[in-house]
Amino acid sequence: MKSNVKKLKNCKHCFEVNLPVEEVKEAFDEVYSDIGKHASVPGFRQGKAPRDLLELHYSKTAREEVLKKLIPETYEKILGEHKLDPIGYPDVTDVKLDMKEGFSYKASIETRPDINLKNYKGLKLKKKSVEVNEVDLAKNLEYLREMHSQNVPKEGSSEKEKVLPKLDDEFAKDLGLENLEKMKEAIKENLKARLEQESEADLEIQIIDKLLDSMDFEVPETLVNSEKERLMKDADMRIKYMEALQKKENPDKKFTLEEKDKKELEEKASKQAIRQVKAFFMLDKIAQDEKIYLKEEEIEKYIEGLADQHKKTKDEIRSYLEKGHGMDELAVNMRNKKVMEFLLKEAKIE
Repeated sequence: MKSNVKKLKNCKHCFEVNLPVEEVKEAFDEVYSDIGKHASVPGFRQGKAPRDLLELHYSKTAREEVLKKLIPETYEKILGEHKLDPIGYPDVTDVKLDMKEGFSYKASIETRPDINLKNYKGLKLKKKSVEVNEVDLAKNLEYLREMHSQNVPKEGSSEKEKVLPKLDDEFAKDLGLENLEKMKEAIKENLKARLEQESEADLEIQIIDKLLDSMDFEVPETLVNSEKERLMKDADMRIKYMEALQKKENPDKKFTLEEKDKKELEEKASKQAIRQVKAFFMLDKIAQDEKIYLKEEEIEKYIEGLADQHKKTKDEIRSYLEKGHGMDELAVNMRNKKVMEFLLKEAKIE
C-alpha cells in the first residue's frame, strides 16, 4: 500500500491511498469465494458455480463488498502508521477500483489537537469576596418592596400612585418570616450563597484563561462551527424572548437588532466557540494524564437525583437524556467538574 498524508490547518489531514493490482485481485478472490458459497446460478448447484458466471451475475455486489473491505482496512492502517486520532468519519472521494489498474481513493479527516500540557498545577488564582455588604442588603430589601408595591387612588383624585410597603415586622410576616431581622438574615444567606456560586464560577473562568494563555494549539473547524451554531441558536432564543417582552409592554414599538449588533454577536459567538472547544480538549487531556475517570455509579447517582427532583423514574430520565447525545454531554460535564475540582485543589488561591 502506498499512502501520502498532508497535514493542513485546524487539525485537518488529507491523504491519498493506492493499492497495487495484486492486492486488489486478492480482495476480489476472497469476496467471490464467499459469494460462491451461497450464490444461486441457473444450471449449477449452490456453491458450484464457476468464477466467470459469478462475475457475470454478481459483479456489482462483489465491487461493493471489496470497497467495504478495502476502505476500512487501509484507513485503519494509515491511522496507525501516522498516529492519527480522528474525530468523526473520513470524507472519502475519488474512489477508483479496477482489477487491472488497482485501487485508489482520497480522504480528509479531522483529528484531536496535539496539546503540550504544562503548568496546570499550582495556578495562582484570586477568589472574589463572598461577604454580603450593607449596600447589597439595602438594594435587595428595596427590590422586595418594589415587588410588593400597590397602586392606590390618590386622595380626592381619580389618579393612582405607587405605594411601597413599610420595611417592618408586619411586612416580614406577610412574606412568611418571623420578623424584619429574620427576613434580613434570610436575604443575607441567599446573597452569600449566590456570591459563593459566582466566586466558584469566576475561579473556573480564571483556570481556563490561564490554561489558554499557557498553551497555543489549533482545534477542529467542524467542532468550532457546531459550537458556534449552538451559541447563535441560544442567542436567537434570547432575542425572541426580548422581542416578546417588548411587544407586550409596547405593542407599537418594533424591537430590531441592528446589522452591526448582529455582526458583533456573531464575532462573540465565534470567539466563545473556539474558547469552549479548546477548553474541552485541555480538560480532556488533563483527565487522561491525571487518570481522572467517571464511574458508572456516579452517573447512576446523578440520574437518581434528577429523577427525585423531577418526580420521574430513572428510566424516564435516562430515556430523555439518551435523545440527542444527552448522556454523552452529561458524562463530559461531570468528568470536567472532577477535573476542575482537581485543578482547584492544586491551585494557589488568594
